[in-house]
Amino acid sequence: MNFLNRIVPRAVQPLWAAANVSLIGDSLHDVAIMWLIYDLTGSPSATGALGVARYLPSILIGIFAGAWVDRVSRESVLLWCDAIRILLVGLIAGFVAVNSIGPLGLYVLAFAVSVCTVFFAPARDALVPQLVSASELNRATSALQSSLGVAYFVGPLLAAVMLPIVGLAGLFGLDALTYAISFLFLLSLKRGTKIQAAAEPPLRMVKEGLAYARQSGLVHGLLWVTAVDNFFIMGLAIVGTPIYVRNHLELGAEAYAVLQSCFALGIVAGSILVHRFGSRLPRGKTLLFAIVFDGISFMPLYFADTLFTAAIIWFIHSIGIPFILIPRTSLVQTEVTSYMQGRVFSLVQLTVVGLSALSSGVVGIVLTYTPPEDLYLYFGLAAGIVGAVGFTNKSLRSLR
Repeated sequence: MNFLNRIVPRAVQPLWAAANVSLIGDSLHDVAIMWLIYDLTGSPSATGALGVARYLPSILIGIFAGAWVDRVSRESVLLWCDAIRILLVGLIAGFVAVNSIGPLGLYVLAFAVSVCTVFFAPARDALVPQLVSASELNRATSALQSSLGVAYFVGPLLAAVMLPIVGLAGLFGLDALTYAISFLFLLSLKRGTKIQAAAEPPLRMVKEGLAYARQSGLVHGLLWVTAVDNFFIMGLAIVGTPIYVRNHLELGAEAYAVLQSCFALGIVAGSILVHRFGSRLPRGKTLLFAIVFDGISFMPLYFADTLFTAAIIWFIHSIGIPFILIPRTSLVQTEVTSYMQGRVFSLVQLTVVGLSALSSGVVGIVLTYTPPEDLYLYFGLAAGIVGAVGFTNKSLRSLR
């Protein structure tokens, strides 16, 4: 326990444990749902449409979710989201088990699960500064981000092992179980935190959040570089990868799961590096350099022709991701007042997920005409240029 306390502040340990368990389920879900839609349709554009359905809620209700998070107990938001996701993912598992789900039904349920995520993510990130002191914030944020890497390493490996045994329906069932375990961990969090803005009308809070983002050079710059980077990167990662595995490497779902595991292992390695050295690095410049790396490290996939080579490239690429996620989260937690954090985190989530939806749709269409390996080369270069241009934002690059 003393070892765990050195890694994860005691106050966030229930949240950290819940994140580890539910994110393992999420990684199972990601492997299962993207492979399922491609199996059902055989269509890159239909696969891209599922990506759009999963990320569309952030575009439609993201900022309203942030306003709600700033009005109520953030712990309660987390619990309700997990409870609803247990039901929804359980429904997917049941429908797949009896072979009674089609693309439209999958789109609807994927959309509904994502609605919960739109509320869950800003509530989680905005809750952390309420649980720990400023001196523990980097350690807490690094620990939570490392959960993403651990989960997305364990999950795809588990998927590769379990898929031949339990099938896609079983993977969705395991995902629902992880939400149930996460719910139990979250019950041990301190309850009833109230936010200063609880009495304000939601629409006014939305307008305040948008005005704050426009006026803050930091938030405006953060949202801009995040948006453009995600446009070039996320569609390839979400939609391009299963098609790259099947069409370019000519392999199956198990190979896709291996690539996802290597991706996650790189996130773990990067999170360890940030945990060890992050407090010594200037957060603004670290974020921008990492965005440059995020793009150019995708480009070698153009030349890869074996699973081993592609796995090494994915691992190296993903080492840089925590150097984006952790400084970005920390900047909002320390530079934005708690009164605004739910809305700012929702805007970040809107930017990430909304542009992921747009990117998924665009990539799905482009892949109908262009080999996936070509897109890794061209889009990777474009994303690297975005990070370089981001250095022109003084508010962002000058932050320690």
